[in-house]
Amino acid sequence: LEKFMLVLDKVPTVPRIHLQGVGEPLLNGELSKMVRSARSSGARVGTTTNASLMTRNTATELLNAGINRINLSVDTLDPLAFQRLRAGTTVTSVIRKISALADIRSKTRYPDTQLALALVVTPYVLEKLQDIIQLAANLGLDEVYIQNLNSVFLTTNNNDLQQLCSIDHEKYREATLTAGINAKKAGIRFLAPDIDCANHSYRCQWPFHGCNITWDGFVSPCCLQPDPDLLNFGNLFETDFETIWHSRSYRDFRARVTADCEPVCAECPARYGNMWHPSADPYAKYES
Repeated sequence: LEKFMLVLDKVPTVPRIHLQGVGEPLLNGELSKMVRSARSSGARVGTTTNASLMTRNTATELLNAGINRINLSVDTLDPLAFQRLRAGTTVTSVIRKISALADIRSKTRYPDTQLALALVVTPYVLEKLQDIIQLAANLGLDEVYIQNLNSVFLTTNNNDLQQLCSIDHEKYREATLTAGINAKKAGIRFLAPDIDCANHSYRCQWPFHGCNITWDGFVSPCCLQPDPDLLNFGNLFETDFETIWHSRSYRDFRARVTADCEPVCAECPARYGNMWHPSADPYAKYES
């Protein structure tokens, strides 16, 4: 918490803070205090959790701290696949905890906190996508979004990954189009990557509008490439943020990204689809 407060002091005017990393945020017993501190600085605050550690007490603390958004990363609703991905819990247990979170939200002084269900694009998810939309609506969630698999930190065999995430493009278009229609009818939002972005025409906005700050102060490109040993632009505990943001190394990085020749970003899943369109800003509801 002390280091987080130091980071806040370094970036006092930042408009948005998303509290997540490679690990599970709910493992941090001071998460709600971090949320409260960030909110008091004027920032809109969110987090991404797999919800396996979500208790009614934790949910109440986060909501009362004023959190604006919670992404619930479930990945799959297939019981067997879920157990392989989330050893020690079950999809039934997690859905029950998400339901409790939504119920508690309606009873706090922050009932407008956005709750979003996040899943990785797989053939199973596409097959069940309409059921997933209905489940989210029944749970009282605000949004469902599917995303490409981030394999940056995975050691899984590439053939296994290809089999897991091999998608028929026509089925994808049909499923996501139908899901968008059904979500609108249900009163929730649905977001999905554009599968036709394989030409990499999408220009990443991270280098120009955001960054990742590690627990020990290193400034790295984004949440998809947070490893400071791979690439970082300086440390907030040693250099002020403005100097880092305008540094030669950061400017050179932006130029490489713009020219689509940054090797660190070569395997980034966001290159294959823009999840967050400007018209679908997940924090837009809280713009003042």
